[in-house]
Amino acid sequence: MPVWRYHVDVEILKAQHRRIIRLASALGGLAETLKTQDDAVRARELMTALNAALIEHLAIEDGELYPVLMQSAELSVRQLAEDYVDDMGALSGAWAHYFDEWSHAKIVSNRSRFALATRGLIGALAHRVEREDDTLYPAMEAADARSAALRDEDAGSV
Repeated sequence: MPVWRYHVDVEILKAQHRRIIRLASALGGLAETLKTQDDAVRARELMTALNAALIEHLAIEDGELYPVLMQSAELSVRQLAEDYVDDMGALSGAWAHYFDEWSHAKIVSNRSRFALATRGLIGALAHRVEREDDTLYPAMEAADARSAALRDEDAGSV
């Protein structure tokens, strides 16, 4: 069974989470109080910034984190990673639909529906970030610590 250290810096992912939550909170707050054309322009700017932050974050998770976790010697870690990948697919699809649907013109013409859609999506996104911070990343770090202990044991027995 291979023993390795995960090559993903969890602190980078957590810093990205903080940025994502700041942007999402700003968007959510604006959506609730949106009144002017300028507000709608600002909402689209926040949506674009949040989209970029999500793409950057998912590139690390999909390109580095999940592939490594899915090769873990521990079944529970592999299953957790698979569950998170499946769940994120649904959330990514919802975000893509929201991002494409809510043009500046549509935001202006249907402020209350935009607020409702934003509230739901931001809630799902915040829940996902919380779950990653509270469950996924600690599981990865614990598996990494166990892997390092096994590696150290193997090195000591040589």
